[in-house]
Amino acid sequence: MDGFETARLIKNRPKTSNIPIIFISAFDPTQKLLAKGIAAGGYDYLTKPIDDNQLVYRLKMYLRFIKHEFLMNLHLRELNLKLIEEIEERKATEQSLYISQNELKAANASKDKFFSIIAHDLKNPFNGIIGLSSLLIDDYDSFQAAEQKEFIKDIKTTAENTFRLLQNLLEWSQTQTGKIHFEPAQFILTSITTEIVDLVRTSAGNKNIALESSISPDIQVFADKNMINTIIRNLLLNAVKFTKNGGKITLSARSVNHVVEISVTDNGIGISPENFKKLFCIDCTTVSYGTDGEQGTGLGLILCKEFIEKNSGTIRVESELGVGSTFTITLPETAQFN
Repeated sequence: MDGFETARLIKNRPKTSNIPIIFISAFDPTQKLLAKGIAAGGYDYLTKPIDDNQLVYRLKMYLRFIKHEFLMNLHLRELNLKLIEEIEERKATEQSLYISQNELKAANASKDKFFSIIAHDLKNPFNGIIGLSSLLIDDYDSFQAAEQKEFIKDIKTTAENTFRLLQNLLEWSQTQTGKIHFEPAQFILTSITTEIVDLVRTSAGNKNIALESSISPDIQVFADKNMINTIIRNLLLNAVKFTKNGGKITLSARSVNHVVEISVTDNGIGISPENFKKLFCIDCTTVSYGTDGEQGTGLGLILCKEFIEKNSGTIRVESELGVGSTFTITLPETAQFN
C-alpha cells in the first residue's frame, strides 16, 4: 500500500486516529497530491531532500496547532456539558412549574368544591330542618300524631345526613391542609366493620334494605384504622342512598396474594355512564339523587380515594345502570417495606 492508504488506515482506527501525519515524498507536491494527502488526513506534504530547520519549524508549528485544537475541543466539551446541565435544569424547572400549576389547579378546584358544599349542600338541609321545626312549633296541635311523627322523622334523617356531610367535609379539609394524622397499624378488619354495620343498619332499616356482612375474623390489614373506618362507612352509606326500598347490600372481604379486597355490593340503581366518568373527580360538577331524593355531593367518594391511596391501596368500581354497583378497595395485609 502507499502512504495515502496507510494514512487512511491510521485515521480510521480509534486508537490511532489522533496521530498527526506529515507526508514526505520525492514527488513534487502538485495540487492533486496535496488534495489527496489532506483527504487522507495529513497535516502537510513535504518533498525531499528535507531541510532540517524547515522540518523542525513545521513540527513545532503543527504541535502548537494540535495543542490549540486540543484546548479548543476541551473548551467546547466543557461548554457542551454546561449546556446539557442548563437544559436539564430548564427541564426540571419546567417540570416543577407544571407540577405547581397542577397543584394550584387542584387547590382551586378543592376550594371551589369546599365553598360550593358550604353554600348549597350544607346550607339547604339546615333550611329544611329550621322550616320543619318552625312548622311543628307554630302549628303543633293542628297536626295528627302520625304527621307529627313524620315531621320529626324527616328532621332526624336530614340532621343525620347533614352531620355525615359535615363530618366528611371536616375530614377532607384536614387532608387538604395536611393536618390529618396518618398512623398505620396492623388490626383485625372486623374490629371496625361490626360497629360500622350496626351504625349503618339503622339508615338501611329506614328503607327496608337488608344489610349483610360476611367478613372472616381472621382477615387483617395494615392501615390507618380511622381512615379505613371513614372509607367503609362512606361506601356503605353511599350504597344505602342509591338502593331502593327492599334492596340488599353486602359487605365482604377476602385475602389475595397478601392483599385484602373489601367490597360493598348493592342491587341499587347503578351509575350512569355520564356520572361514572366523574367519580372521584374533584373539579367535576356532579349532582345525584338517591332513591328517596337524597342529594349527593360526591365528596364522600373523593375522600375515600384520597384515604385509600394514602394507605397504599386502590379503589375500583363496577356498575350497571338499573342493576347495581360494587365498590372494591384493596389494602396491604401486612406492613410494606421498600
